[in-house]
Amino acid sequence: MTASHELKTPAVVIKRARLKEADRVITLFTRELGKISAIARGVRKAKSKLAGHLETLTYTDVTLARGKNMDIIIGSQTLNAHLDIRNSLERTSYALYFTELVYHFAPEGQPNLPLFDLLTETLGNLGQTANLELLSRFFELNHLTNLGYQPSLYRCLNCGSDLQPVTNYFSALAGGTLCPDCAAAAPIAYPISSSGLKVMRFLMENGYDSAMRLKYRPALNQEIRRITQSYLRFLLEHEIKSAVWLDELKMTLLCE
Repeated sequence: MTASHELKTPAVVIKRARLKEADRVITLFTRELGKISAIARGVRKAKSKLAGHLETLTYTDVTLARGKNMDIIIGSQTLNAHLDIRNSLERTSYALYFTELVYHFAPEGQPNLPLFDLLTETLGNLGQTANLELLSRFFELNHLTNLGYQPSLYRCLNCGSDLQPVTNYFSALAGGTLCPDCAAAAPIAYPISSSGLKVMRFLMENGYDSAMRLKYRPALNQEIRRITQSYLRFLLEHEIKSAVWLDELKMTLLCE
């Protein structure tokens, strides 16, 4: 294997699967190649030099030997092990939710630098922020935007009229908002308040620092969360496993 067949790129480990006795298939979201799967040979052996650098959620500088069918990981150097996330079950659950969204939505082998930056920055901020739910809404909406699924939040998608500051409706099928009149004929549409619409717009139009200064009631977060997750489920056509687990964990923590 010549040097021209090797590539080094920053990557986040988003999934792992066993392969044979000592190998693993590692799914990476990389800066240079987008989402790819690569083989880590011998990584399950006790003396493997790669093992500690290819744990799920690790931000790593990975070296790949490019193959016809699947790349081989021949080197990896941890950039951020995210120990501040791993030391908290709750924060780990949020991180797995973010990486599951990327795993399911990102197309194979297509670089997406804005999405890569969003993922790495979100994981970097996850260990520090106190408002995990606001960070989740910020990630969900910008994740959708970076993949071309940005919801329409300014005009009614049926009649084209500007949305008024009243309770409007969100239709996952339409990919955005409907005015009250048009929503009456929609098969499924969730109500969205004027405040909810403003928050969603703000999260999509501003960076992390501005977004995380927002303050709003838990009920408003639940309203927006219901809308974003219904849209994500509609696009995926199935439940998001880590979101279900996260809900169960929150209920457990509330009962303690």
